[in-house]
This record gives sequence, C-alpha cells and structure tokens, in this order.
Amino acid sequence: MKRFHNRHGLMTRIVCLVTLLTFIAQPVMAQTVYQDYQRYKNATQTSNKKSDSEVPPLGRGQQIKRNEVEKRFDKMSTYERIVLFNSLGEEEKYSLFSSLSENEKQLLFEKLSDDEKKQILSSMDTDSLRDWLEKFPELETLLEEEETEETLQKRTFRKAEPEGPSRIEKLFAGTLPEEISEPLEQFGYAGFEVDIISFTPLENVPVGDDYVIGPDDNFTIFLWGKVEQKYDVTVNRDGAIDLPRLGMVQVSGLTFAELKSLLSGKFKEYYPDFQISLTMGRIRSIQVFVVGQAKFPGSYQLSSLSTMVTAVFAAGGPRKNGSLRDIRLIRNGQMIESLDLYEFFLEGDMRKDKRLRTGDIIFFPVIGPVVGVAGNVKRPAIYEIREGEILQDAIDLAGGVLAIGHLQNVVVERIEEHQRRIVRSFNISVEKQTIKDFTTVLKDGDLVKIFPVHQVTEKVVYLKGHVKYPRSYEFRSNMRVSDLIPSYEALLPEPYLPKAEIVRLVPPDYHPELVQFDLGKMLEGDVTEDLRLQDRDQVIVFDRWEKKEMPEVFIRGEVKNPGKYRLFENMTVRDLIFQAGNFTERAFMEHASVSRIIPGNKRTENLVIPFSPEKAMRGETKDNVELSPDDSVYIRMIPLYRQALERKVTLEGEFRFPGEYSYSEGERLFDVIQRAGGLTEEAYPAGAVFLREEAREMQQRRINEYINKLEEEIFAQSSLQASAALEQKDVAIAQQELANQKELLNKLRTTRPTGRMIIDLEALMAIPTSQKNFRLMPGDRLTVGSRPDFVNVLGEVFNPNAIFVEKGKTVRHYIDFVGSTTRTADRGQMYLVKANGRVFSNAQSSFMGFAGWDSEEKRFSTGSFNKIPVAPGDTIIVPKRLDEGKALRKTVQITQILFQIAFAAGVLVAALK
Repeated sequence: MKRFHNRHGLMTRIVCLVTLLTFIAQPVMAQTVYQDYQRYKNATQTSNKKSDSEVPPLGRGQQIKRNEVEKRFDKMSTYERIVLFNSLGEEEKYSLFSSLSENEKQLLFEKLSDDEKKQILSSMDTDSLRDWLEKFPELETLLEEEETEETLQKRTFRKAEPEGPSRIEKLFAGTLPEEISEPLEQFGYAGFEVDIISFTPLENVPVGDDYVIGPDDNFTIFLWGKVEQKYDVTVNRDGAIDLPRLGMVQVSGLTFAELKSLLSGKFKEYYPDFQISLTMGRIRSIQVFVVGQAKFPGSYQLSSLSTMVTAVFAAGGPRKNGSLRDIRLIRNGQMIESLDLYEFFLEGDMRKDKRLRTGDIIFFPVIGPVVGVAGNVKRPAIYEIREGEILQDAIDLAGGVLAIGHLQNVVVERIEEHQRRIVRSFNISVEKQTIKDFTTVLKDGDLVKIFPVHQVTEKVVYLKGHVKYPRSYEFRSNMRVSDLIPSYEALLPEPYLPKAEIVRLVPPDYHPELVQFDLGKMLEGDVTEDLRLQDRDQVIVFDRWEKKEMPEVFIRGEVKNPGKYRLFENMTVRDLIFQAGNFTERAFMEHASVSRIIPGNKRTENLVIPFSPEKAMRGETKDNVELSPDDSVYIRMIPLYRQALERKVTLEGEFRFPGEYSYSEGERLFDVIQRAGGLTEEAYPAGAVFLREEAREMQQRRINEYINKLEEEIFAQSSLQASAALEQKDVAIAQQELANQKELLNKLRTTRPTGRMIIDLEALMAIPTSQKNFRLMPGDRLTVGSRPDFVNVLGEVFNPNAIFVEKGKTVRHYIDFVGSTTRTADRGQMYLVKANGRVFSNAQSSFMGFAGWDSEEKRFSTGSFNKIPVAPGDTIIVPKRLDEGKALRKTVQITQILFQIAFAAGVLVAALK
C-alpha cells in the first residue's frame, strides 16, 4: 500500500508536468490535457498494478518515462506554470494546485494575483487553510478585504464572555444558596439571542447522493474512455438540461445518485466503453417560508443544502411563547416532519433535521405545557414538556440532581384547576423512592423545587486552635481526646497545657455546653483527663499566650535595633543585645544599666543594676545580668560623641576648597578658613554672610514677642475705634490701617529669620588674633561671594535701581544718580545697609556725626550721612514719610522688620553674586 501511495504521488507530478508541457506547446489543448489528468486520477484510485517506470495512458496512447518527465519538470519556468493555471476553471485550478508539492505550491502561489490567491484559499478545507495561515499570516489581511455581507453570513462569530462559577464549582466551594431564589429562564432560547448568525451551509462542500436536483443547479459531466467529453450544464426552470445527442433530459426531483445513473444509461445508448463522473458547481437557492411564533417570520432565500435547523436559526428561532419541541415542516399542505430541538440541544441528535425544498413552510406553534425545575439540579430552568411526562423526565431535562440535593422532600408547587395553589411533596431517595412518586405526571405550570441537604455535618468531630492539623475528623464509637491529640507532636509550639475545652451539643435541643480538661495531664497519661468524645464535639486547644501575658524586655540606646523583645527563660543581657543586632560603633562599653521594676503591695520600686557591656559580652556572671519581665536595658553613647558629630561648619563661595568641615572643640573661624585653602582672588570679604542657628532661634523668639505685642496693640486700637466718635473720613482711614497691619502681621508670622550675624571678615583675616576671630558652633555657615560691580538704591527715589559702583563715591552721589528723592521721602530716616549687614542711618549722622571704615580706601572716613563712602554690594534705603499718626507708624515698623529679614535672608547675597 505504501508503494502505491509513493507511486501515486509521483504519477500526480508527472501528469501535472505533461499538462503544463502540452499547454505550452498547444494552448488550445489545455482543457483536454486537464481531462487526461482527471482520468489519470480515477485510474490510479482503482488500480495499483502499473509498472513503476510508467504512468497510465494519458490519451492518445502515450507512455512517458518517469526520469524523463522529472528532468523536463525541473526545467519548466514558473511563468509557464502560471500560463496554464490561468486557463483553467476554478475547480480545475484547485485540483491542479492540490496535486503539487509544498515547495511547488509556494513557488506558484507567490506569483499569482490577489484574486487568484483568494480563489485558492477559499477552496481549501479548514485544516489546509489553517496550515497556510500559520505559514503566511499576511494572508489573513487578504481574506479580510474580501469579506462581503454574504461571506460574513457564512462565518461564525463567537465572543467569548468570561463565564462565572458553575453550579458544580459553587457546590464544592460551599457557596450554593440554601434558599431557592434564583430566577429561572426558559431553556434553549438563549442560543438564539447570541450573535452567532449562522447555520447557513457552506456551498463549496461535496453534495451527498441524496441531494435533490432542482432548477438553477449547475454541474459538470465528465466522460472518458473511448469518448472524451465535458459538459457544463444548468438545470432550467422546467427542470431539464440540454445535452448533445441526448437532447432535453428531465432531471428535476432526482437525487444526485439517481441523476448519475440516469445520465450513464442515456450515454450508453451512444457511447460504448466509457466512464462518467459528475461534479456539482453552483448550488441553487430555494425559497422557504417561516411562520407562526418565529422571532423573524417571513420568506427566506436559502441554499438548497439547507435543512430545518438552518431555517430555524435564519429566522432567529422561536419567540419565548413559541415551541422548541414541535417545529413543523409542511410541504404541499402536509406535515412532513416535527423537529424537537431539545433532542438537538441536549443530545446532538439531528436525525429528524430534513433537507428543505422550494416552497417548504417552517411552522412554529405556540409553546406547549411548561414546568420549572429549580434549586439543586445541574441545569435549573423552565422546560417545555410533552403530554404525559413525569417527574423523572423533568429532572432528567434539568441534567439530574446535584449531590447536595435533598431527595427525601422534593416539592412540586402546582396551580390546581385554575383556582388555587397547592404543594405536593415526593420522596425520590434511593432508599424510599416509590414508583408512584417517580412517575407522578406533571402538569402545565408545575414548579419542581429540590432543596439542599442540611449543612450540619454528622458523624464528625472537630479539632481547633493551637494544633498542627485543625480540621474535621470522622467520629467513631468509643473515641477519646487522645485519638485526636495522641502526643505533643500534634500541637503547635507553646500550647496552653493547664486547660483545653470541648464544646458539646447536648440533646434534645442540642444546646452547647463547655467541658474542660487538663491537656498537660492527658498527654502525661492521666486517663481521667482523656475524655470520651461525642458526635459533633469541638476540641479546642489554646496558645499559651492567649491565656497569659507574654513576658517582654526593652533595650534602648546604642544598639542596632532598639525596641521591645520577648523574654525567654534564663535570658541575659548578652542574649538581648544579640537579638537587638549588637552594638553600634558609638556604644560606650565601660558602663550601662538595667532598670528593673520591683512591684510591691503598696508601692512599686525601681532598681538600677549597673553593668559593663564589655564584660557582659565576655560572659562574666556579675555583668551578664539575668533579665526579668519588663526590664529595660540602656546602652549609653561614648561621652561627647554626639557633640563631635555635630561640630561641623560649612564654607560656601569664594574659598579654594569650599565644603563642610569638622572642627575641634574651641577652634576658631580663621583656622577652618585656612584649612579650606583661604579665600580666592575673586572673594569679597566685605560682603561675607555668616549664619548661626543659635542666632536664628534668638531672632525668632524676638519676632514672636514683637508679634504678640503688636496683636495686643491692634486689638486695643480696634476697641478704641469702636467706642470713639470719629468722622467718616477718619473711620475709613483707621479701618484701612488696621487691615494693613493685620495683613502685614500675617506675613510676619510666616516669615522665618535666617540667623545672620554681622562679622568683619576683612579685619578677621588681617588680624587672626583679634576678638573678631570668634569660636565656631555646630551648624555655622559662612558664604563669601565674588566682588559685585554695583550698589542698590531703593525706596522713595525717582529711579530705584542697581548702579555700577564708582570708587570713592558717597551716598549723595548715588542719590543724585537716580534723580534724588521724591516729595514723599523721609530723608531723615535714610539708611545704608553695608554688604556685611551693618547698617548706618541718617539719624546717627545728624545727632553726632559719622565715622566709618572705607573698605575701598582702606581708611576711616568722617562727616554727615550723605558723605559716607559707598562700597560694592551696599544698599541705600530711602523710606517713605508717614505723618498720619501712630497707626501708620506701626505699619512702618512692621514693614521695616520684614524688609530687614528679607535682606538677612539673602537678598544682598544674591546681589553680590
């Protein structure tokens, strides 16, 4: 047999080659060559006795050597193959294509047009198409582009919705409801509601011998042997075909097998010694009518291969008041068949699914009697029943009873004689079922309810609590506690041994009672504590620390994980230190202490036990103190270690090596500056900004005190205004001032001082031994910017601005440079803020003259305020004159404070940069 298949495959290739060569030589002979190929195929199916070196006759008595054919086949071009391929019909193309090898198929396929590719793909069976799509995924796009409304109807679309837990899954999960409250749905109708159109049959599948020929059917007749003919015919409206020599032949109403027999007999009258084959082409359409309780009644054009089920789904199935069990096929006024879709849905039985003919009627009658099956069955629903069906039939329709279903009391709710509701109960359990109960005939509208068995489990005992295997166990007669807890191995660590409990249900009302026993003694063999168990007893074992407080100790200070730890038996200081992760590098190893509470009847004392951590870690008995509950161990830090960590100063700006520096106790600023490499050539020491945390805290306290004082004054002023008789104008002015003051106070509350201190860095660097070279404190920060090129003139002048500095120029020069002061300026309150934060005011010079250091000229200068030399980075402030009274003066005071804080916070430093 294997030899035959090998020969058959080779012969197929040889025939394909002969077909191609013949067509290249004589294109008009292509159809004849293909007929030879078809004849060869039939011959090889009936005989396997040919020589390995020859092929069956291909017409005209030719015999071709295999090796010669293979050589010529290898030399054939793809173009020559395509020329032949394009000359063939659709079926012939696919037949030729399917006979090629995989490599030959792929080579030819790649050269075809998209339309030709679609023809090939549409002719493939499902398995072949899937294989090709796996090899060439891009073909899916080609098929999608071709889809029309007609092709979409032939495809089946299923949207996979996530399915919830089944009733079987709920049963094992213990989540099936005890009450029967789920709404029931009519069985079978949901299948028509999902978007699954379609049961339309495929038209490119072979027809069976029972297919009935009718008008508009198309088929091809092949004759070969001593005669070689091919006839492509279509049945006309009269049901006949027209053939040469035979004339008109009536074929309508014949089956496919009868048609083949008829034509074979008629051709034998003219042609001896031939064979005949028929291939169906285009399948005709038929018209059927769907009436009655169909969802979409009407006239339908269906394929002649359609059956009753096809029409049912095409019409959307029955309405819910239409029958699923008596769908009738009416032909020529007579009922041909009654289709029960329950047989199809529940068993897949389609034996009664008759093929349709033109003019057939599908009739959906009104639904017959219905019963509901609810509760613990596998498929609860409302079912249509036939007359005379019994209780067992309804349960079978519902898929049978779940294992949890209670069969001793199956309830049937019934409407009797259209007058009243009644309830009947049946026992259909295996032990007590009776023929009468099982064969009870159901009536229209009956509701069968199958309730679950009671959830209480019998013949069981439970082991709970602090045990290794808490679960239910089978109850046996004469069972004792030791059967559940034979040894300590059944318990988790640290059980509470003095007492365990049994919760027992005592008949007749099964109220719970508590039975206690000594678990420790029972495990030691005391039979009086090994109590006898009863059905549904619950044995409960406790954790030791459920019944008593767990002892704890504390450790603080210089260990890696300070905190609270459980106290174990014979635990010492060394043990606790190890549990806490051991010492940190800052731990003081010479001295530590244990604080112990000594409870008394009237008062509690604290006992401090000193020890050496170093000796304790060596295990010396005196220092490795044994701990008691609530002891607190404190490991100290090395003296002054924290202060040493905090002794850091930050140098920023124009230093050769800026950064954070540690310093020794008592070390001064100049020393650290020297370690930082000193100042760069660009440094401007006259504008140095020095910040200290201690100064910031003091400034904050003073601001807070000032805020409190101002709040009291504003409150007093508000009360005075409320009682004073003021003119309208004065009232408005006073109210506005109060509002301004409150707003400024709010800003003052949110403003934080920087802790800036005025230092003379020039003098400090010039004379390091002077008092200006002060001692450092933790957190000190010194910023030295580069030399600025400008001075600032702010306030009541005509052009407040930054001005390029000119060497030796005074306050008066810069005031004149910005257009002098305005009419609202308070010249008597003008002041100069030096780059290092020092302030000189006009009030000082008017009272006693002025003398100050000129950083540019490196000398002291004297004279009035206007003659003070201004250095780079200095700022001249001209305040506004306010003459309206005390209230406005408070506003000015607050504003000045805010201004000064802003300058200290870095406004001037920013100007220096």
